[in-house]
Amino acid sequence: DDFAAKGGLKQMGEALDRGMVLVLSLWDDTDVNMLWLDSAYPTDEPSDKPGVLRGPCPGGSSSEPEYLRKTVPESHVTFSQIKVGTIGSTTQSVGGRRMESAFV
Repeated sequence: DDFAAKGGLKQMGEALDRGMVLVLSLWDDTDVNMLWLDSAYPTDEPSDKPGVLRGPCPGGSSSEPEYLRKTVPESHVTFSQIKVGTIGSTTQSVGGRRMESAFV
């Protein structure tokens, strides 16, 4: 349990208190086809082993960057309507005081 070994939610909360920067990007992974993100990884472990199944992506050749670049060369992404603010400030308030949020 690597998360617990590194301090779990306590350490995560302390890191958030220090402040973080939101980073958005579009990229691919020619080494392991990004299976570590939303598939079963590592591939030499059974998917029912805790921590191996990370999402529903089936993997395979259609997940390889070369395939994607060839079949959808015009792929792009637009990040928009991103709100920043304190927790609860970017959605409708159920009651109480609400701080102003901002679109960036």
